[in-house]
Amino acid sequence: MTEILTLEKVLAFLKVDLTFACCWPLPVKATKYQKIRDKIFRWCCCINGMLMSISLMYTLSLERDNIFLLMKVGCELSAFLQVPIQITLFTLQSNRLQVVIYEMENYIQQAKPEEKDIFQKYINKCKLFYGITLWWITVTAVAIIFGPLLLPQPFPIEVQYPFYIGQQPLKTIVYLHHAMVVYQSYVQVCSNVFVAVLLWFVAARFEILSQKFRKVRSYSEFKTCIQMHQRLLRYAKDVTMTIRYIALSSIGFSTVAVVFSGLTFLSRQPLTIKAQFLTVGASSLIEVFVCAWPADYVLNTSNNIGHAVYESLWYKKEVFLQKDLLYVTLRCQQPVSVTVPCMLPTLSLNYYASYLSTTFSYLTTFRIIFAVENGLEI
Repeated sequence: MTEILTLEKVLAFLKVDLTFACCWPLPVKATKYQKIRDKIFRWCCCINGMLMSISLMYTLSLERDNIFLLMKVGCELSAFLQVPIQITLFTLQSNRLQVVIYEMENYIQQAKPEEKDIFQKYINKCKLFYGITLWWITVTAVAIIFGPLLLPQPFPIEVQYPFYIGQQPLKTIVYLHHAMVVYQSYVQVCSNVFVAVLLWFVAARFEILSQKFRKVRSYSEFKTCIQMHQRLLRYAKDVTMTIRYIALSSIGFSTVAVVFSGLTFLSRQPLTIKAQFLTVGASSLIEVFVCAWPADYVLNTSNNIGHAVYESLWYKKEVFLQKDLLYVTLRCQQPVSVTVPCMLPTLSLNYYASYLSTTFSYLTTFRIIFAVENGLEI
């Protein structure tokens, strides 16, 4: 019999798979030794990613006139810079993430059967897409790691150093360093699945509350649902405040990666190189959709609370209770959203559509500029 994928198993898998992403916070009751070890581990991961980024910047400074190398190294730099920046963002939000994760795990443990059914419905809806996404990103990482060994391209990958690295064991050490940074970049992209899980959990809780509003019959049940709505709004705000800058950084780096990988794919490069950068560009587009899809669901489910209140038996209750329910309905006119003032409008599927349009406009513009300035047909 096929084993059912539950929310507890999803969280357990992500906790292990995303170790090097440094996105999962320590337990609330972590010991002093665990805190020190976690800080050292985060520093080492940041430094490893920064060393690679510095090496790529040094390469760009030496090869400013090589337009094709600029495109390839620019794409790689956007991926590797994401490692220290997102680790820093996760670290800055670690205290808030502790509270968010702690409440999520407690809620799952105490969930009633009908609530678990809704969680399972969301898992069944999403598991195919996110499973294929993780597989695709893994294929991309493997292609980049083993590309220098199996394909006719420079070793190490387009990176130059101020010292000679052609001899052993330095050559192997540099390659292992590259492989490790590529893996770190891979888990940072996968960390968007962790962000998506938080958003899906919020959306599921709003749907659970909507069902409760529709079923209430007594004054005490109405009062309980109103209190639950207030607590859920505070929790949803904590989640969105925690992840909004992480989502913003993912969108920014994905845009750069799509533009430069697209330029490399459209240029006169060997088919093997084009295949590598095609997977990078596709992974970047998927990375944004991974968060935009659940964010759109949170918008809808938080707004649907107002519809659920209207469909309840509010008209048979006292006037003061009707006033309280009116406030709930009015509050639902401002749905929960992931946004950064002046930088990121409301993250949703509509925003993702405009993101695609804007990104491909950038790609077309840069392609024309490079072709004109270099007299090339890209």
